[in-house]
Amino acid sequence: MIAPESDPARSRWRRLATDAAGRVRRLGFRTQLGSFAVILVVIGAGGSAAAGWQIVAGLLEKSTSERIDLATVTFASMYQQRVAEAELVARQVSERRVVADSVVSRDPIPILGVVDPILTLRPYYRFVVADEYGKVIARAPVPFAAGAANERFFAVPGAAESIESDATITALTQAPGCDLVVVVSSPTHNATGTIVGIVQVRFPLDEEFVRRVKSDTGLDSSLYCADRIVATTLPGGTGAPGARADRRIRSEVLEGGRAHEDAVTLPGGRAFRVRWTPLIDLHGQSIGMYAVGHPVQSLLDARADILGTYVPVMGGIAVVALGLASLGSFVLTGPLRRLAQGAARIGAGDLDRPIMVAASHDEVGQLAARMEEMRQSIASTYLRLRELNDLKDEYLFSVAHEVRTPMTSLVALVEILAEDVDRLPPDELRQVVNRVSRAVVRLNTLVENVLDAGSIRAGRFTVRLGRVDLADVVETSIATIGPILEEKRQRVDVAGIDGASRPAGMSAGIPDVWGDARRLGQVMANLLSNAAKYGPRGDVIVVRVTTEPVPLDGSRPRVRVSVSDSGPGIPLPDQADVFERHFRASTAVLAAPGTGLGLAITRAIVEAHGGSVGLRSDPGLGTTVWVTIGIA
Repeated sequence: MIAPESDPARSRWRRLATDAAGRVRRLGFRTQLGSFAVILVVIGAGGSAAAGWQIVAGLLEKSTSERIDLATVTFASMYQQRVAEAELVARQVSERRVVADSVVSRDPIPILGVVDPILTLRPYYRFVVADEYGKVIARAPVPFAAGAANERFFAVPGAAESIESDATITALTQAPGCDLVVVVSSPTHNATGTIVGIVQVRFPLDEEFVRRVKSDTGLDSSLYCADRIVATTLPGGTGAPGARADRRIRSEVLEGGRAHEDAVTLPGGRAFRVRWTPLIDLHGQSIGMYAVGHPVQSLLDARADILGTYVPVMGGIAVVALGLASLGSFVLTGPLRRLAQGAARIGAGDLDRPIMVAASHDEVGQLAARMEEMRQSIASTYLRLRELNDLKDEYLFSVAHEVRTPMTSLVALVEILAEDVDRLPPDELRQVVNRVSRAVVRLNTLVENVLDAGSIRAGRFTVRLGRVDLADVVETSIATIGPILEEKRQRVDVAGIDGASRPAGMSAGIPDVWGDARRLGQVMANLLSNAAKYGPRGDVIVVRVTTEPVPLDGSRPRVRVSVSDSGPGIPLPDQADVFERHFRASTAVLAAPGTGLGLAITRAIVEAHGGSVGLRSDPGLGTTVWVTIGIA
């Protein structure tokens, strides 16, 4: 039954093919050759378009994937930075003798006096201080204390573990109402080294945190408590706060403990590629997750532009080629063949050899020029990406080299503490802890500089201006680099407006300025750490504050803050470039390792304040770096 029906069908198609071939043969030679030329042009242009499409699409896909990777790493880095800051604050508060004495005497007032300045700088922190039996001695701030009166202290993850292990313990937990809270617990000791209580620092992962991530990095992100959204910056959100994640995401991330990546279409039609990563608690369980997203509309737009360009070009070339073929098909044959060969080379990945076609102003010449422009554009993009990749590798190597020294020291010191903490005398134990503190300060400075360098390059660097106590900024910065000063037995003297030089902590006559306190603290920390790093052992670093002449243009009066050391100085040929990123003077390379970011970031911060920077250096006699800031 099938064979009789299929034979007529096959015969019908054979007759149609034979009839079409006969019609083509009846056409004139010019028409045949013109049609053949058009086919060659279409094949050649189509091959180059396909090659360009694949290369550009692949580069766009790779760029999007790398952006997602960078977003995930950046979010995790900012989270780890906050945790490290909280751990440092908890240890510093627990090591204060007044805190231990207040726990023993059950007097909360001195404890509140210690933590109140910290709450001014970190208003999202919450402090709880209890004795070794879990009896709460003090809470701060007061609104937080009123809302936590019935809390069982040792029910908070990490509290009991910190007492048992005599170590700082960090835990991520779910607070009532399914809020994510980081809890850092650090034991406090009396004069004999006995644990008398515990200091706890808590801070939430909430809208403020994701807005900070968005502000500092430009990345859109969301936070989940279990599978419910608690904070997001994605346009329109991946759901209203309180909405639950998809069951497949819950299974992969929360139950499987694995990152999951998927495409999401938000209200309004905007498409994002989103990666969900689990948040792990103290016991290794996934209690939440965070998501970072990157818009893929740019990828779709680029593809649409490519398609919208090549389709009309192909149609126009076919029409023009048919008309020209009737006049000079033989002349066109050679250039078209070379165009086809050039397109094949591009399709095969050969972007170095140009498309060789004799110069002309006809359609074939225009096609050749467009194809050559496309080849040059693709080759230039590829070379630029390769240069960026090489620059990234060089930069990562520099950062890794800088991190390796303090990290190696930290690993060795932690191994000593883990193996010999019970046998070390108190003096040696204190020395080991001080060395750990110095390494942590160096790592924290490096991370701050790396993050700020990325923000400056991306154009997302901002300052929040207001009245700032410059004396407090100077003293806080000196305290920040205290471990480094102690290591080299250096000290810092501060000279105020009155010109009198005083040891750090006794500065006077320093006016308030108009600026961003955190950023100005970063400027001072960079200048002081540079002076400590390159100054000799036992050096006296001098911070001098003087007033500038009143500007004639009626702008805000300024103060000049200079930091002087007695280090090796900077050779004159290098002084013009010391404020450039990654540049290091020849004397600095020999004196100490570094990334060359500190002074570049300092200049960016000061110029964002409307000020200026400069230096004066005499090789062998030391260096003075100065900045100017407007008076409040």
